[in-house]
Amino acid sequence: MRVLITGVVGGMGRLLAERLLADPGVESVTGLDARACFPPVPGMAFVRADLRQPEWTGLLRDTDAVIHLAGMGWPLPWRRRGGEQGRIEGTKALVRALAATSVPRLIAVNSAALYGPQPPGAVPETAPVQGYRSGAYARARARIEDILGVMLPAIPDMAVARLRTAWPVGSSQQALVRHFAQGPVLACGLEHRRLPVVHEADLVEAIVFALRHGLTGAYNVAAGAALTFGELAALVDQTGACVPLAWVTLRAWWRWRWGGQRTPPGWVRSLYQGQPLATERLRAAGWEPHAGPREAVGAALEAFQAGL
Repeated sequence: MRVLITGVVGGMGRLLAERLLADPGVESVTGLDARACFPPVPGMAFVRADLRQPEWTGLLRDTDAVIHLAGMGWPLPWRRRGGEQGRIEGTKALVRALAATSVPRLIAVNSAALYGPQPPGAVPETAPVQGYRSGAYARARARIEDILGVMLPAIPDMAVARLRTAWPVGSSQQALVRHFAQGPVLACGLEHRRLPVVHEADLVEAIVFALRHGLTGAYNVAAGAALTFGELAALVDQTGACVPLAWVTLRAWWRWRWGGQRTPPGWVRSLYQGQPLATERLRAAGWEPHAGPREAVGAALEAFQAGL
């Protein structure tokens, strides 16, 4: 099998490429990204191009499956905030290119932030996409999901799996832990609200599982029971008094606008609006996470502290 990964630069893309290159059933892996891939991934062919550029589309002639890390990018700094629109337009360009070829399989990986606010309880795949009500970060993921839902049915011969993932954490995915370790975690009245996470290795295995078993349709990906913010605060040693959510959001905006941090208020809002994800559909297909939420956060926290 010849696989093309879009958005390969970054922790998840690199982990996925390395995992596929170690799979005897994968003949070749090509990575595509608008950013430079450094250090290179041994064994992976890399093409630097924006999805909106037509020059890369020739790669699809020699591709059996495309893995589109559609909404997996972490928030962008203030000076690059317009890049979210580029992710949306890039998804449109990819689907148009796929419609003009005969690639048999697409796996699109997006953040579960696309769900936005939902009724209490675990969120199933059938829940409406309401990320438009959760700020810029979730809104962009919701737009990507809507684009896929509207444009992909026009390609009936292509099998499509859409994975909607909880917040990935692990030794190469430290952004979530870094954010909470550097500031208050407990927003007043939300101590028992749950934050869904998934270990980076389990997310990679879910993508490979969907590829290997030919899954189609939408699937949630998350560790077991989600952590409460109270439990998360204890893990990152931020168990002080609670602070108003408005203060947390304002602090995030200030640090994003003036401090060079990648924590815009819309992203923070998505964190506190998150709910557990129902993963029965993917589990019924045969996938199981190996790390629970505490183990996943612990791995990220250990790597973060080691780098201080």
